[in-house]
Amino acid sequence: MRAGPFTYRRIFSGEDTTAAEDLLIRFFREEGFDTPPETIRANCRELARQDICALFLAETGPSPAGVSTISLNFGIEHGWLGEMGDLYVLPEFRGRGVARGLISEIESFLKSHGASGYQVTVTPYARRAHALQHFYARLGFGAEGRQILYKGL
Repeated sequence: MRAGPFTYRRIFSGEDTTAAEDLLIRFFREEGFDTPPETIRANCRELARQDICALFLAETGPSPAGVSTISLNFGIEHGWLGEMGDLYVLPEFRGRGVARGLISEIESFLKSHGASGYQVTVTPYARRAHALQHFYARLGFGAEGRQILYKGL
């Protein structure tokens, strides 16, 4: 947790996840995903219960300002590797370092778990609407030519 205009904290199992859930529901709606709110709420609570996952909330006073999620997986190529699943900052707090603060929390979590690195997926909407590829490039992320494919079960 950092001081200043914003504080950052990890939400653990058993703690109230409502503020994070509400931000993630808003984020998914803005991004055009059709994930039902009840699914987001349930998965948010489950993520907070997992040791290899983390849910972070940025706050200013009593008000939530942003949210981020990270999950670890283990593979032969990289060992422990993280995937930042979500990073969302309310529009009124953008440009004030909130996203960078949340990313710093994620990186501390990853280092404490021995991760070799992490990745983020930028959706086509986010590329068009928010120019997020440039934001992430300034933070050291870069394309390596791999393509992420998905199959629902």
